[in-house]
Amino acid sequence: MPHLIEIPSQLSPVIFQPGEHWLPTLPLSKRVLLQFWSLPIPCGRSILQHLIRRALDIPPTTQFISGFKCISGNLYLGQNVSVCDTFFVDYVPIYISDNVGFSYRNIVITSQHDLKTFDKVIAKPIVIERNVWVTTNVTILGGVRIGENSVIGAGSVVTRDIPANVFAAGNPCRPIKEITRGARN
Repeated sequence: MPHLIEIPSQLSPVIFQPGEHWLPTLPLSKRVLLQFWSLPIPCGRSILQHLIRRALDIPPTTQFISGFKCISGNLYLGQNVSVCDTFFVDYVPIYISDNVGFSYRNIVITSQHDLKTFDKVIAKPIVIERNVWVTTNVTILGGVRIGENSVIGAGSVVTRDIPANVFAAGNPCRPIKEITRGARN
């Protein structure tokens, strides 16, 4: 049975003051569980992961391999998501659809400081559609949507939407070539 995540049609930014103790409505108990996820616990790791999966509604087919961390649990995950050493700054929702893979040392960050006045933080949701592969050392900034079946190349900084079915790379990240289904090489 697919674990369907519901992505709203309108994704609105949230504005708050730096240092303001603002976090989404995630209960404190769930935020505390998130902090324990990446601690080196010699025994009982599977019990802890089970509790966190239940608390955050993470599908059983989703796997976290070394170094997963998120700020507030405002993460909505589909089936068969694989996350390796990725840091999510999720002040507003991050939607990750089915069959998405994250390689090592990635940052997915929804917030940035207002560059005009420096007195507020603007957080924008992120959407990553089905069958996307985010390779190593990629930064994905708030307000972007990565289209299905796309691959994001190593070292990229995604600052704007990436269409479906492309290999995209660079700083700023941009489409390099189109990918036909089943031909990711």
